Amino acid sequence: MSRYPQAQATVPAPPQIMPTYSLLHLLRADDDSVLHLPVTNARLVEEVAARVGTGATGWAIENGRLILAELAAEPFTQFDRRSCSETRLIEAIALWVILRLSGVRTITGLLSTELTNAIRASMADSITVDLLLRCVRAAHAGFTRELFDFCEKRVPAEDRTAMMRSISENLFEGMETLSAAVTEKFTAERNRWFAGSVGKRFELVSSILEGAPVDPRAAMHQLRYELTLHHVALVLWQDEVTPDGGRELENAAVRLLSRIGCSSMLLLPAEPGRLWAWGGRATRYPDELRHSDKQVDLDLPAHVHVASGLPGYGVAGFRRSHEQAVTAERVGRTTEPGPFRLCDYGDLELVILLGNDAEATADFVRRELGPLAADDRTTATLRETVRCLLDNERGVAVTAKHLHIAKNTVVYRVKKAEQLLGRSLREDHLRLHLALHLAERLGSAVLAEQGPKAGPRTSIRAVTR
Repeated sequence: MSRYPQAQATVPAPPQIMPTYSLLHLLRADDDSVLHLPVTNARLVEEVAARVGTGATGWAIENGRLILAELAAEPFTQFDRRSCSETRLIEAIALWVILRLSGVRTITGLLSTELTNAIRASMADSITVDLLLRCVRAAHAGFTRELFDFCEKRVPAEDRTAMMRSISENLFEGMETLSAAVTEKFTAERNRWFAGSVGKRFELVSSILEGAPVDPRAAMHQLRYELTLHHVALVLWQDEVTPDGGRELENAAVRLLSRIGCSSMLLLPAEPGRLWAWGGRATRYPDELRHSDKQVDLDLPAHVHVASGLPGYGVAGFRRSHEQAVTAERVGRTTEPGPFRLCDYGDLELVILLGNDAEATADFVRRELGPLAADDRTTATLRETVRCLLDNERGVAVTAKHLHIAKNTVVYRVKKAEQLLGRSLREDHLRLHLALHLAERLGSAVLAEQGPKAGPRTSIRAVTR
């Protein structure tokens, strides 16, 4: 009988059990919610989970996030979470590691596509092939270290040496296979990217965003967009990349920027299924999408999302609004979705400013709300009512109209919420209002744990770093 506990009943036994395959039965994530957080193609995650089990798959994704945080330090300072490209790359490496340990010798079709998309996306960060290869090696070293540590704790002593040797051999060969694939794909994508005018325009915009000196006249000639305007920046992306996705995102950007009064526009593909956009006006700031009286009519396809920055003036405003839009996108991809699939920096600013320390944020929300932080539908309704009441300066009639309920229902819910809080809503209402706002946007990550662990470490920190 095997000495290894079978934690994953869904893992199919291969005809010949490999030592490392037995190890995969033991791996599982500390936070089960990571399987719902990956930016990797969902079909690839499902394919890997079907082969090695959800435990090993979750372990790989979770440790990939931790290794990515390590790579954000020297010498990999470019891995600073400005976009999802680094996360996609590390997650692809993580899934390749466990596939390799399960006996897979060649990169599968879905994994190959994901690597191509991740490398194509990295073009947006001007990352070199040398840095990518160093990243591959560093990530493999990180996974090897974590697996060795796991073996020390969980594998019987008499099997430990053989298991570690098998891990080392598998990952060394796997690293060579992956490095060759990364080099080939990077070369192809780099050639494709700079073959046309898009690459040249993107290179110029990237240098502007990085703070390089810019000649507005020369930039206008190349970009066909005036930098000495009042700007607002957008980032648009698709849940799934479609064949005509670029045109779809461009059409959506034009509609949105036109609605907020922009007379000039700059549209720039950033990666497959993702678009950077700027709109400008000469005389005054464009409107904000969240304040537009036409917001209810954004008319975006179901799989298209948009993040927006605040308006800004000149080259500095061009940069700052884009940085805010990228930050709003990063937060919006992981937090509770807002209305109309719009992630607006202005709406998310408190979450961004207050949510940098994941554990402290969750502790603040749970401490301020007490039983009102329970992660269930009934308590969520009470929180929504109280937050709406505070948003409207405790106006019961306005709150009832906004929530489409009777005034007596508002009064009843407020009394129920005060019972759970153990105090009046008038007491320390600013802290209460902030806690309710964070609970609304960050959801289960900061609410009281019930059932599976909420795991703020992976859900908030991944967004705000």
